[in-house]
Amino acid sequence: MKFRALISIVLLLFLTSCAGTGTKIKPTISSNSTGSTNLYFVRSSGFIAGGVLSKIEINGNEIAKLGTKEYVKYQTSKNFKIKVSGAGVGGFGMGSDSASGVADGKNYFFIIGVKQGLFNSKFTIQETTETGYNQAL
Repeated sequence: MKFRALISIVLLLFLTSCAGTGTKIKPTISSNSTGSTNLYFVRSSGFIAGGVLSKIEINGNEIAKLGTKEYVKYQTSKNFKIKVSGAGVGGFGMGSDSASGVADGKNYFFIIGVKQGLFNSKFTIQETTETGYNQAL
């Protein structure tokens, strides 16, 4: 009985560790009349680090954990500093990347990817255009 409980807990942790907080549905791109800046993120697909969630922080606050092919939109009215890093145990030892920008009421688009080195890997964040964002997957 104890063995079954242990297996169930391990299986539950394994299955939920890859579940991101983003969505598989691309958010609607809209201009904002309130003056807020829209930040759009997409996590590219790939085999390397595919089971590791990418944690996105803006100004030190976590906004999402994205799995592969997931999207998230965030609105801000302040200048922003974005940091992307690995989440959970799977992200231990993965490098991070950052970007920053000015809140000017425009839309900004970012693609989250993974750069593989000889003995390491790290998350990358690349600013792109709306067209590049739409073609990212």
